[in-house]
Amino acid sequence: MIAFLDGKLAYKSPTHLIIDTNGVGYEVKISLQTYGKIHDSTEKVKLHTFMIVREDSQTLYGFSEFDE
Repeated sequence: MIAFLDGKLAYKSPTHLIIDTNGVGYEVKISLQTYGKIHDSTEKVKLHTFMIVREDSQTLYGFSEFDE
């Protein structure tokens, strides 16, 4: 399980981010609440994550706050 990601913001959209963590780009699905808290000028990002593994996909969800 991936508990959190801490790295550089490589891409930002309202539905997902790509975070560069030591040369590996993680695509993370986000909520609009998290999207609003991450500024475009922010180079460093830390997100709490929850990973869902299904037969046909592995999806990583990220949240700016643990309680979200």
